Amino acid sequence: MESFNVSAFLLINRYAGQHDLLDMFAIAAAEVMPYVFMLVLATLWFSPEPARKKASLKAGGAVLLGLGASYAVSHFYFHPRPFVGNLGLGLLSHAPDASFPSDHTTFLFAIAFVLAIEVRTRTIGAVLLGLSAVGGLARVFVGVHFPLDIAGAALFGLAAAALVQLCNDGSSRPGRMLDRLAKIRLPGMEP
Repeated sequence: MESFNVSAFLLINRYAGQHDLLDMFAIAAAEVMPYVFMLVLATLWFSPEPARKKASLKAGGAVLLGLGASYAVSHFYFHPRPFVGNLGLGLLSHAPDASFPSDHTTFLFAIAFVLAIEVRTRTIGAVLLGLSAVGGLARVFVGVHFPLDIAGAALFGLAAAALVQLCNDGSSRPGRMLDRLAKIRLPGMEP
């Protein structure tokens, strides 16, 4: 498995440093994508539609679950980042902490999967799933993650989204709380 991980990393990372425009795009995708997703969540929260607000709350909950699980795994299982083993070309500087799973990509996939599951945000979620994959591959391209770090992050995001969906039932305490929070209207918002 490790030889596959290294080979796949080298296959993707070998193009780093060869084209300035591609490098700039990859660096932007690797670093800026979480902010784009936060903007999407903020837009959903400020929507007058309770279902969209609820989707943004559930996505936030999935992020917390996904990153919590990611932190726990990386605390007990240390897999070095590619640059620690002098593999490939690094376009970004990063702390030499555990690489598995990618926190950035867990963040992205947790949001994308929740929004893809929800009926009222399914189209946005599908677009964000694609952007999550781009952001994850960009993390490999710039040399801070292995491909299996990204695959693991996608699984963590999916698991977190699935767990949050369990709170979707309006008869459960978390479900009722989400429903009440989703009905909050900020001053100036249309009914």
